[in-house]
Amino acid sequence: MLLEESPEAFYQRFADCRVSLLALPVPVGYPLIEFETPFGLLRAMDRGIPPAPSGTVEVVIHGVLHRAGRTEGRPGATALPGGRYRLNGRVEKLDGAGWYCLRAPVPVVIFSPIALPAETGIWVETEPPLFAFRP
Repeated sequence: MLLEESPEAFYQRFADCRVSLLALPVPVGYPLIEFETPFGLLRAMDRGIPPAPSGTVEVVIHGVLHRAGRTEGRPGATALPGGRYRLNGRVEKLDGAGWYCLRAPVPVVIFSPIALPAETGIWVETEPPLFAFRP
């Protein structure tokens, strides 16, 4: 199963789900980018060309589904132990089998081997890590 052709192609393919986030400074060679978000710190593997940026950056955040369910809760996000995230929001089906955009406080492109209902009131737990695709 091919999830991406290249980081640049992935960013272009899912540009409708991109978001502007504040990237915090990280040491040179550190594989993660840390972003300030409405729900706190978000850490994602950097899929852009080094060095990692600091300041406001346009990114597509991507995660792979671990599990999902329905919720009555508001859109939100919680960092879980082990690099997982639980995201609540509205799911939109994207082009291609298994691709969704979860509209939570931060939009996240989700790859799911199972069909997700395109509606509000979904929670998704991601496999670690999240990925940050940037131009």
